[in-house]
Amino acid sequence: MILSRTIARRRVAAGIRPSWFEAWGLVMIDAVLFFTIAGLSAPLIMGGLAASQGAWVYAALFAIYFVPMQIVLITSAMWAAKSRWSDEG
Repeated sequence: MILSRTIARRRVAAGIRPSWFEAWGLVMIDAVLFFTIAGLSAPLIMGGLAASQGAWVYAALFAIYFVPMQIVLITSAMWAAKSRWSDEG
């Protein structure tokens, strides 16, 4: 999210309209980085939750993985779309 947002903000400020791959490739890079970090942290988090029982485990996994993933990918996608926007019409 930080990578795509920073580059997209610079492009919007400079008036540069990137190609589809230049804009959405950054979203893909953000997704790969997120899943890499989540995958590397999973053994630590799952080790603490393995002995636990109850519905709160699902709530914890939702809060730890799903919500941040949505924040990162939605924000990245919004900036990719904004950087490709054209007012010509």
